[in-house]
Order: sequence, then C-alpha cells, then structure tokens
Amino acid sequence: MITIFNFAINLLILVCLFIYFIFTTIDFNLKNIEYFLILIIIINSFNKIYIWSNFRVFIKKDLNKIFTDILFNDAFAKLSIIILSTVIPIYMLIQKDILVVDIFIEKVSFLLVSIFALIGFYLEFYILEVTKIDV
Repeated sequence: MITIFNFAINLLILVCLFIYFIFTTIDFNLKNIEYFLILIIIINSFNKIYIWSNFRVFIKKDLNKIFTDILFNDAFAKLSIIILSTVIPIYMLIQKDILVVDIFIEKVSFLLVSIFALIGFYLEFYILEVTKIDV
C-alpha cells in the first residue's frame, strides 16, 4: 500500500512538473502550482525516508558489474533519487525568480528539471526493489 502511494505521488509530481513546464511555455504564471509542487515534493521526501528506513531496498535489475559495484549500489541509487526527484525541482522552484533572467532559459530549465525527475522516477520504480525489513 505504501509503495502504491509512493508511486502515485511521484507520478503526480511528474505530471505537475510537466503542467508547470507547459504553463511557462505559454507564458501563463501560476504561483500556486509552485507552492503545491514544493509541498508535494517535501511530502514525497519524507515518504521516501520512511520507506527506505522501514523496508529493505535492493537493486532488482541485473546491470553490468562496473555499474552494479560503483554507480548502482543502494546508497548511490538513493542519493541519486533524492537529488533528481527532490532537490533539483525544489531548488529550481524556489530560486526561479533569482536564477532565470530570460523566459527561454526558464523553459529549458524546467524541461531539464522534468527530465531529471523522470530519471529519478525510473530509478526508484524500475531499478530499485523495496521489501519489508524483518525485525
């Protein structure tokens, strides 16, 4: 049940980021969706921390040896997911007015943020496996 909630909230974040990207593309400013995205992403972060501390997480895909040993160990995968699906979108939403000086740069930035969030989503739900920890 908790993994279904995690999947649903991640999918909601991806959809909202894409909608936000579309709205910035047509020059439609929605401040409320920024705050909603930040709130959902923070809730999602706490949900990930809960799942990762109470469930066993391991890589379910058999990748080649170098990637498995160096890049795709559990800690690196968790850090990648947090950075790609939490830190980058929150940072971009909070700092958008300061960092972005041109509307084209804003559109490209949110396209990249959406792509990074999609990569984090893929890593979390198609590379990692979550099972309950037996205590």
